[in-house]
Amino acid sequence: MTDLTSLKQAFTLEPLLDEAFAQSGTGAKAFRDESFFAGLNKVLEIPHNIDISPGGVRIMHVNSLRFLVNRLRWEADVAKHPEILDEDVDDPIVVLGLPRSGTTKLQRFLSADPALQATPAWAMWNPAPFPGEQRGDPTPRRDWANAMMNAVTNTGDTYQIMHEFAADEAEESSFIPIANFDNIGQFITAPDYQYLDWLRSRSRVPSQAYLKQMLKYLQWQQGGKKGPWLLKNPCNTGEFLEVLEVFPRATFVISRRDIYKTMGSSMRMGTEILQNTFDDLDPAFVGRYTIDIWAHELKRYFAQREAMGPEVRLIEVDYSTCVDDGLSVAREVYAAHGLPWTQQGEAAMRQWDIANPRHKLGSYGYSLEDYGWSEERIAEAFGPVAEEWRGK
Repeated sequence: MTDLTSLKQAFTLEPLLDEAFAQSGTGAKAFRDESFFAGLNKVLEIPHNIDISPGGVRIMHVNSLRFLVNRLRWEADVAKHPEILDEDVDDPIVVLGLPRSGTTKLQRFLSADPALQATPAWAMWNPAPFPGEQRGDPTPRRDWANAMMNAVTNTGDTYQIMHEFAADEAEESSFIPIANFDNIGQFITAPDYQYLDWLRSRSRVPSQAYLKQMLKYLQWQQGGKKGPWLLKNPCNTGEFLEVLEVFPRATFVISRRDIYKTMGSSMRMGTEILQNTFDDLDPAFVGRYTIDIWAHELKRYFAQREAMGPEVRLIEVDYSTCVDDGLSVAREVYAAHGLPWTQQGEAAMRQWDIANPRHKLGSYGYSLEDYGWSEERIAEAFGPVAEEWRGK
């Protein structure tokens, strides 16, 4: 039996569930809510649908197991503390935008303000406390995050240059909805087009509803509401009305950047992500998969923007403004959300900016042509927005 075959056999429903029940420490032998099983079964098919590497299956197994264990621990805590579900998280500030468009800088810049509730990496990767962990002291989860960073993110060390990971730094909220097994984030790390077709036939509300439950859980662990959550997920760009359905008092801000640059950079990032999924990675595939994801999501964004009602708070800003004048963006977001502007918050944001200059960890090169693409093909894939956002 080959290593890949044995790994695939272990990554099937019953062995995975047995492992999750044993690891959770809750004593559970079943899930209270099995609505996510349809997605889980689709995810379990992925290694049989694509030419995945042994390392890719291991990463899928590790992450899927973690998703299930966190869900079991959450269910156990909700059974003991039903007040968790009463927490109010309906009013997040949500950063939208394609990858490589300044959204991480904007998220972390805003998250420096203690009036906002940030999303540190350790909490996004393990929203449920570990067994024996003292409430209010997530040190075990912080330590785990530092030790397991690459296994969680499906990336290598060089990825850090493009997107710095640190346990206590504000991180994408995308790491939680992917745990509902019906989220585009799963395709990004394990690109199975059969899974993508299934995903696009389904509602996007359930994965956002799961995010909402986990934010309530985290807020309860911290002693209750201290301010609105500050979320960032590029995948939300094409689903912000579904996010609004789940978080009815949300405010959205999108960073617009030159499509030709974001796609070239995203293809370079895709190479780093997928090198752990495939043994032989074809740059042409990376280019196609990148466009297949983000052209679809941006078209969905414009359709939703056209359809949105006047009550939706959506702010559009240019990448150059996000990078060079974050405070002006912050002031506009705060005004739209009804948040008071404070000297303490401004000072914290200014200090974060000083401590985190652009390209702090280095820079890297990329070219559309390396992946078989050109500006002409990008314009064809994205439509008029490619020229509308040129130079932003």
